[in-house]
Amino acid sequence: MESPLKKALLGGFVVVVVVLTVYRERLFVRDPVARVERNGIQESDVRVYVNSYNDILVEYPEADRRYLVQSIHGVPGVPGVPLHLGCLRGLACLTERDYAPVLPLAGKGYEPDVVMTSAYVSFDDGAGAPVRVELHRR
Repeated sequence: MESPLKKALLGGFVVVVVVLTVYRERLFVRDPVARVERNGIQESDVRVYVNSYNDILVEYPEADRRYLVQSIHGVPGVPGVPLHLGCLRGLACLTERDYAPVLPLAGKGYEPDVVMTSAYVSFDDGAGAPVRVELHRR
């Protein structure tokens, strides 16, 4: 005979697995060993979040800035500031849609030169500075 606690834990585990499966494009989890370089200089106090498709969210907590770089059907999109984003600071963030709407980092004529691989993501920010995010891979 199973105890009610075991049933509750099993039910909670099933719910977590279903939520993670359904929202795998929307859920960004912190990558604590990812590195961010701007103009070839490593930046400190930057948080990187990644989803199951290697889309990234770069957060500068001191300046309260976030950049989202996502691929749409395998094609890198324009880096931008997400319009709607819910976060548990330092742990995970959730976008409102699979392909979250963003405000581009720069205006007309912005060429971000985005490269997305499983090991890194690079792009030019709105000021023209190259940004490279090295992702943790085993």
